[in-house]
Amino acid sequence: MALTSSTKYLADVLAGRVFIGSTAAAGVALPVETGTAVTFGLWNTTTNKNAIPLWISMAYVSGTIVVGGFGLANQACGFAIGTAAPLSAFTGGTPKNALLGYGAASAMQFTPSAATLSAGGTRCYLLGSAHEIATAGPGVSVIHHDFNGALVVPPGQLLFPCYSIAQTGVFSISMGWAEVPA
Repeated sequence: MALTSSTKYLADVLAGRVFIGSTAAAGVALPVETGTAVTFGLWNTTTNKNAIPLWISMAYVSGTIVVGGFGLANQACGFAIGTAAPLSAFTGGTPKNALLGYGAASAMQFTPSAATLSAGGTRCYLLGSAHEIATAGPGVSVIHHDFNGALVVPPGQLLFPCYSIAQTGVFSISMGWAEVPA
């Protein structure tokens, strides 16, 4: 099989610098963009690497949805968890290297379920997708967004998906990112 230009992340994947973080299949509810209860996030705790989000996919699983938009929020969290720190709790998960079977681990911290901010995040990126009705309809509700290099998570920053309005819809989420020298 010949590889074509449609394999735009291939060089980074083969170099072992692309990682994928996912929720459990049951999914998570997204916080409002100014919320403090993060349910999925990428935290750059390195001092010498940037995380470059490549894509994010979200699939509706259950719960009550409201009319509103999907986005990403960020918070400058520094490099440590603590009572007086911007990030007071963080449940870590293990992202998968996109070069399946490759041994390199991510240098970033990733949560597939829970982190607590002492102050709410700030929306930094609108994904361009929204719920147009407040009722789950028939069919598949999937959001997939390719960042095309439009976002960088520098050291000390936490990036997390959010919703523009409080809601209890639950989504199964996967996000891919590359780790490159800062």
